[in-house]
Amino acid sequence: MKASPTRSGAASPAFSLLEVVLAMGLFGLAAVGLMGALNEVSRYTLDTVQESWVSERLRSLLTEISKNPQLQPGELAFDADKNGIAFRATIERHEPRSAKGTTLTNLLHIRVTALRDLGGGRTEVIDEAETLRYLPLFQQ
Repeated sequence: MKASPTRSGAASPAFSLLEVVLAMGLFGLAAVGLMGALNEVSRYTLDTVQESWVSERLRSLLTEISKNPQLQPGELAFDADKNGIAFRATIERHEPRSAKGTTLTNLLHIRVTALRDLGGGRTEVIDEAETLRYLPLFQQ
């Protein structure tokens, strides 16, 4: 018996070079799109972490300043951190009047501001936190 010769034009079960190139091109496009999406997600995550850090730092400074027993009206400045964010606290006397016209004395208004230096003498206010403190509360 003789074996039948193979036909050169017959379809084979293997992939052709064109199919492989098309598959690699589609995979490459999908990978580039995914990397772009992951880059955006990481950027938003970093921004959120920085905003949370600034909020926590503002709250911490506000608590620390308001519990100082020798607190006096004035301004405090804190050096910028590695991200270029500095903090400034202003302490002012605050004397609100009631509906009857009486004034509440010994009250301080404390405001802590987070600032970023933009260069050229310009600064950007990132966030602020404020509270009121009754002076006799923490004095001994």
